[in-house]
Amino acid sequence: MKEVILRDEEPPDDTVVVVRGGEMNSAFVRRTAQRSAEESGYYAVSVFLALDEPVELLCASEPYVARYGQVRLTTVGRIRHAGFPLLPTLHRPHYDVVLPDLEGPTLDRLEATFDGPVPNPARQP
Repeated sequence: MKEVILRDEEPPDDTVVVVRGGEMNSAFVRRTAQRSAEESGYYAVSVFLALDEPVELLCASEPYVARYGQVRLTTVGRIRHAGFPLLPTLHRPHYDVVLPDLEGPTLDRLEATFDGPVPNPARQP
């Protein structure tokens, strides 16, 4: 297990937009979170926050997001209200959404926190 290093920064405002690449089906989220637990010791999925640039530029500038044809959007406030902590990991604006478990109701609650999939603005003409 590798040590998780958190960035030292103020918690983001509830209105900040959160971007997750892909459609977020439960099987994929479960695999991703399980891999995170094996690496870091906690269940998590990666997201990017529109902290320093608009969503369109964020989607284009982050290779992990840019590769997906669709993205899911939410806000920091919606994630917090659903009971999921956000950790500032890796490079800014990357965060981990921490999950208490990988049970169906938890994954359903996470998915309901996000809007439905929309075309990735980085891939629009």
